[in-house]
Amino acid sequence: MGEKGTKDKTGEESSKEIRINRFLADCGLGSRRKVEELILSGKVKVNGAVEKNLSTKIRVGSDIVQVGNKKLVPPTESVFLALNKPKGFLCSHSDRFHSNTVFELLPKKYGKLFIAGRLDLDSRGLLLLSDQGNLVQEITHPSEGSEKEYEVILEEELDAKEVKDRFTKGFMDEGEFLKAEKVVSLTKGEESSKFRVILKQGRKRQIRRMFSILGGRVIDLQRIRIGKLSLEKLKIGEGKFVLLDPKVWRP
Repeated sequence: MGEKGTKDKTGEESSKEIRINRFLADCGLGSRRKVEELILSGKVKVNGAVEKNLSTKIRVGSDIVQVGNKKLVPPTESVFLALNKPKGFLCSHSDRFHSNTVFELLPKKYGKLFIAGRLDLDSRGLLLLSDQGNLVQEITHPSEGSEKEYEVILEEELDAKEVKDRFTKGFMDEGEFLKAEKVVSLTKGEESSKFRVILKQGRKRQIRRMFSILGGRVIDLQRIRIGKLSLEKLKIGEGKFVLLDPKVWRP
């Protein structure tokens, strides 16, 4: 999807055009799928007229877009960054029991960003953060289907086939159904202590709980990928971050 600006008589770029669903999502009305439902149901007006065409482009700063009687104003700036979280840092803005939070690794101006997909204190790897709550929702919500990939090291070896079969079929734990999309042993042989696990769910401490049920204790857990963004491609050192264009996630 292309974005372009319109020029005034001086030749200066006065506004940009983006598709209506992207505009609504940027205004915090939910994922693209949800805002498309709003559009098709006739709840969106552009310059006073109901607009149901999903291909319509909005001239930001010029067109007046409303849902109900509320005029929508998109954020003027957006921040999207990737952080390689080390062990021992809490995914929280503050905690009286832990002085080290992931925000200690970032400049103070990023202290209020939303975290997309938290990692527990003892886990490490890729975190995505943004000031756009709707973007964070898209990344983390299971209905959006974004994969999270992890490399796991156990204290002991487990039967690799059993791990794969049980994880991909799924099972109940503490009233929750836990399931992995894919499991690969990273060593040869019938038993292994190193696995790569891909999830679409985001249950609390999910991988640790799943291995624990099979008798395995996780001693290292690293998230290496979220969707199409990976630590390998981003080349971020541990404890470091890089600013990203939100379009790399949602073009």
